[in-house]
Amino acid sequence: MRLLFLFAAAAVALFVSFPRVVSAQAPTGTITGLVLDSASSKPVEFATVTLTSTTTGQPIDGTLTNGKGSFTFSKVTFGTYSVTVSYLGYAANSLSAFTLSPQKPEVTFVRILLRANPTKLQEITVVGQKPLVEDKGDRLVYNAEQDLTNRGTTASDVLRKAPSVTVDGEGNVQLRGSSNFRVLMDGRPSSILANNLAEALKQIPADIIKSIEVITSPSAKYDAEGTAGIINIITKKNTLEGLNGKLGATVGNRSNTANGTLNVRKGKFGVNTQASIYESRFGRGSLVERTGGDFFRQEATGKTSNHGFYGQTELTFDPDTLNAFHLSGTLYRSFYTSRSNQRTFDRQNQFLSYLENLWNSSGHDLNLGYTHTFKPQHELSLLAQLSYNNSHDLYHNQQFTAEDAQLLDQANDNLSPTRETTVQIDYNRTFANESKLEVGAKTILRDARSNTTYNYSFLARQDSVVINNFDYYQHVAAAYVTYAFKVRKKYNFHLGTRYERTAYKGLFLNTEWEKETKSSRLVNSFFQDLYKNVIPSLTVSRTLDSIHTVRASYTQRIQRPQIFILNPFLQLEDFNNAFRGNPTLDAELTHSFELGYSTYFKTTSLNAALYLRQTDNDIQTVARPEKIMIDGIERDVLLVTYDNVAKNRAVGFSLSGSTKPFPAWTISPSVNVTYLVIKSDSLRNKGLQYNANLNTSYEIGKGWSAQAYASYYSGTRTLQGERGANHYSNLSVRKKIMKEKGSISFGVTNPFTKTLTYSSTYETPQYVQESHHFNYNRTVRLTFDWNFGKMQASQRQKKAIQNDDAAGGGK
Repeated sequence: MRLLFLFAAAAVALFVSFPRVVSAQAPTGTITGLVLDSASSKPVEFATVTLTSTTTGQPIDGTLTNGKGSFTFSKVTFGTYSVTVSYLGYAANSLSAFTLSPQKPEVTFVRILLRANPTKLQEITVVGQKPLVEDKGDRLVYNAEQDLTNRGTTASDVLRKAPSVTVDGEGNVQLRGSSNFRVLMDGRPSSILANNLAEALKQIPADIIKSIEVITSPSAKYDAEGTAGIINIITKKNTLEGLNGKLGATVGNRSNTANGTLNVRKGKFGVNTQASIYESRFGRGSLVERTGGDFFRQEATGKTSNHGFYGQTELTFDPDTLNAFHLSGTLYRSFYTSRSNQRTFDRQNQFLSYLENLWNSSGHDLNLGYTHTFKPQHELSLLAQLSYNNSHDLYHNQQFTAEDAQLLDQANDNLSPTRETTVQIDYNRTFANESKLEVGAKTILRDARSNTTYNYSFLARQDSVVINNFDYYQHVAAAYVTYAFKVRKKYNFHLGTRYERTAYKGLFLNTEWEKETKSSRLVNSFFQDLYKNVIPSLTVSRTLDSIHTVRASYTQRIQRPQIFILNPFLQLEDFNNAFRGNPTLDAELTHSFELGYSTYFKTTSLNAALYLRQTDNDIQTVARPEKIMIDGIERDVLLVTYDNVAKNRAVGFSLSGSTKPFPAWTISPSVNVTYLVIKSDSLRNKGLQYNANLNTSYEIGKGWSAQAYASYYSGTRTLQGERGANHYSNLSVRKKIMKEKGSISFGVTNPFTKTLTYSSTYETPQYVQESHHFNYNRTVRLTFDWNFGKMQASQRQKKAIQNDDAAGGGK
């Protein structure tokens, strides 16, 4: 709270320090006017009107036109001024200079005409409707809200359709074949994504997602974390003026959702609220088999369910065109239940296990921001963010013999609260020669904890308790500078440098078994480290004939290990498989090169890229047989952990685009091919991996439209094995109703297969383990949505915190 107080005080001080528009003692006048559409002569509502002093050349005040198209500036100090009127889709109109004086204290503009912007109209004619995939120069954007097949699904399903992104059958995400990337929501981290990324994405309804941004060569302005880049989930922000919103609901055989948005904006004040509730249920099965020196086989069937809510509110205050404040908050809660029956066979015995996993997660994010605009494209922003997440995971395993005699009762209880505080300042200015300077600094304070208690009850033995508590603190301080400019009006350069200082400390308290006394004891220990990185970035581009753009980029990226892969305590679900983090991990350093090309012609857009990533000190998943001491009993398990054991080189090619063979039909394909080489001192794995997807839609007419999506993922290589291939498909039909303010959609997910299959292999010198997981995911759903209120756009943009520096469960 102290940081927020200091931040708010600084923002107020800055606001007060800027020159005021009027003096209390100075003589003043009034300026009024009426803004009309030049073609229809109808009033233009919510147009931006800027008042500029011709003496200083600086804007001194601004306002919006009301419902009748009129505006007023009152108590304006006598002097010489000019007025500029602008609105989305119209060419700006700058009026001739005029003077307020004692002889002329009032000035009235009877008719200010705005004409439709011919450039905008021409762009619409050339490109047609907004494509599903767009090239925005430094990022590719998948416009998810235009995809009918997304209705009633989750963020995990939406990410499958973004260019260069793959999602396997278990929900694990990769960007260009790498698991090292950062996922943001609205340009900033969300505590809902802080723990297990795959599960978190299944909790976010697709109906709140506007678009997905894929940034594979981030500039120095972005945090240096994420060797493959950044995935930014943009949620729907109802920034329309007046009172408006949307209601929607989906019912289906495996999931149900309800969501709504409400926006109220009048003049200088705005309130935006969105909320959703959801529930889902799926069947699943698995087969795990280990061959070699140690043999066992596991067969399991079960069901999972998930329900929860997500809500967000944003308050905005724009006292004039030069200053903007915003305060937003996000609140969420989710409940996950998994129950299954598992049968385990080894060389001598057969066991039956009843497994239950109860997991719930709750949290909130609070964002505060202030932006001062000195003049167009010259801004200063102050931002702060507080995030909190609390995850509670309870795992229960009851094991019986084939004759139904109980062997053990195991309960793992984990509580994981996480706090994060960020303060950031950004300054950007565009100069007369179109060059642009960006400077900024930020600090991030993280406090993550994992408190776990293991309760064991063995047959004919005394019950035992094992305690594992882990606290992790991290402080990141960063500063950056970027400069963009043109050479000979043909080449665009974007240079940048970022400095980051990372200090962290881990404290843990755990129960250890002491062989000499044959008893357990509590042990305290800690580790800490400090490292510094200077991260350069360079992008050069050239546009030919206005429609062809070629660009080359280079940047360095780092990958800091976070609590999920640092936690040194044993996570034991049964006595055959275990996971343990590694607190001694160092950060990775990646060199990333990219050569890209984009073009558009008539109704077709095309984006292509060649890329190379070289990662040293690569953090890899490592599986090895290990003897684990549980309450004095030594057991053989396959232990999965992480280590800096490899070098990783990825060479790839990506291609995406959109075309309209004729006006009613849109086709948007995407392909990514990567050749991956992973090697350590003793192991080496390499191979080709690829993914391809196709999205197509057709406007049937009379309010009817149809859309289809299909994808295939070939699988990927790991240092000790591979993850198998999978495929996904979706069909949807929509009918617009209620004068096109509403719609009804019918959709089917995976109509051609009962299950989504995910396979993986671990190879060790002692044995090979193969796992196959089957998710019953064929879904039928019916969706209704309705838009209400006025549809006038607001042009004011808000700055946001962008913490894209940390890796968590997505690894």
